[in-house]
Amino acid sequence: MAPLTMNSSDALSDCEFVHGLLERCLANDELTVPLLPEVAVRVARTGPQHSTNARQLADIINADPALTMYVLRIAGSAAKRPASPIVSLPQAIAWLGFDEVANIAFALALQGKLLDVKGQQHKARRLWRHSLASALWSRQLAHMVARETGMCYLCGLLHNIGKVVTLGAVHELAQRAGKKLAGDDFDRLIETFHRHIGARVVTAWSLPPPVLTVTAQWEAYASAGAARFESNVVHVAHSLADYTLSESTQLARDLLITDAAFLDLGLTAADGETLFDAAAGISAELDRYLAP
Repeated sequence: MAPLTMNSSDALSDCEFVHGLLERCLANDELTVPLLPEVAVRVARTGPQHSTNARQLADIINADPALTMYVLRIAGSAAKRPASPIVSLPQAIAWLGFDEVANIAFALALQGKLLDVKGQQHKARRLWRHSLASALWSRQLAHMVARETGMCYLCGLLHNIGKVVTLGAVHELAQRAGKKLAGDDFDRLIETFHRHIGARVVTAWSLPPPVLTVTAQWEAYASAGAARFESNVVHVAHSLADYTLSESTQLARDLLITDAAFLDLGLTAADGETLFDAAAGISAELDRYLAP
């Protein structure tokens, strides 16, 4: 493919040049949205839990031996594992539940696709690790308030999908244009474009309506309409992911449990202690998905 060019580029920094290229790609609808892996598409379409769909889910995962081994390894190392080893997908579904196994399979199928950013794997892993942590915390919060966990997990996983997709797009444009970007250049461009690109991704993937709304509204969840609850959960889960993945302090804990988003879920300071007690388990589960 021929190198990309723009007029009057001599006066622009490499970061500004790539910024202009990405703006042009978006304006001309030329951005290539990565395809959702077929196994992830099929998992997402299995529908609500019942015996027929459980068999269908097992068949979908079994068609990919590597994914099967990965799902069984995570299922077998779950905190509440049975006394005897989990050795089959029907057993994993029976023990962990349909939604949990579907979530694991979807995340793992998507993970391999999104982390394949040549030369930027470390940054891609860091961004995806935060999304995984947000998904796990979203599930935990939904469980605490006795709401359906599967959709909250999916919303948490994909709420910032635009970040890792923007990373890949920026890297590709810079490579094709022969431009060199520093780490903070990538960060600036990701922050500028990820919301717009994220909306394009979830729309192209035909994901459930709450995912589209959460991707756009989780930072302003009060305006999320029918998806206010899921957006509220993801808002809090994002903060909990920050807490899990950074040097946590007592001040961070205090700020989180007094935040309006936390209180809007109907949670109390005592619930906060229960959440923080779960942090070690969340971190261990996160490591099973994706090592630091």
